[in-house]
Amino acid sequence: MRRLRLVMGGLLLAAALAFVAGTGCGDGGEGEATPTPEGGDQLRQMVLQLEDLPSGVIQAEERFVTNDESASASEDPEARLAMLEEWGRIMGYDVTYQSNPETMEQVGLILISSTASLYGNEEGASASFADAVQTARTTDWTAYFGGAQEVQMEELANPGWVDEMLWLRITAKAEAGEQLQQETFANDLVIFRQGPARASLQVGWVMGRGSGDIMEQLAEAQAQSLKGALP
Repeated sequence: MRRLRLVMGGLLLAAALAFVAGTGCGDGGEGEATPTPEGGDQLRQMVLQLEDLPSGVIQAEERFVTNDESASASEDPEARLAMLEEWGRIMGYDVTYQSNPETMEQVGLILISSTASLYGNEEGASASFADAVQTARTTDWTAYFGGAQEVQMEELANPGWVDEMLWLRITAKAEAGEQLQQETFANDLVIFRQGPARASLQVGWVMGRGSGDIMEQLAEAQAQSLKGALP
């Protein structure tokens, strides 16, 4: 169990942090939560809430992300910062949830990363969404999931909950457990845009240990949080 958690959790974190940093939602680093900035309470309402998750899941980390912090993870921070400012990005917020071993065994959940960012207008948020979508679709997920086998990406149907949305499911196989049995795990990545806000949800889960229905529940919950926090 512990080995499974380490293997799957490590693979998910590597992909999640690399993707989130590259799309400008987060800064790709760790740190203490900063004091709530202006508009911070609204951003907190846009992400997946703890009450939306099964019991046994805890909040592991939260942070507000300025434009400078978001751009710092890019290969060209100055160019990235200029792009964020052109889009009118105001501030971002990231929260990470982690399940305990019992919850992972019952429903398959490992880690959940939920983010949101605000822009000056819908056009800026839509441009940010398009940039994130392009990054997600062109990412070499096999490279990110080093050590995994049979990495595949599938684009799921857009349920139309928000103005714009992309849902990708990346699956892979890796050896895990005390007997090093091969397990299949999934990394669901959902990108949302509603009005002047963009959000993302990334969920890592072990396939065969729960129903795929929980993924739809989580994605819809984030979409409703995003819509509910906007005027």
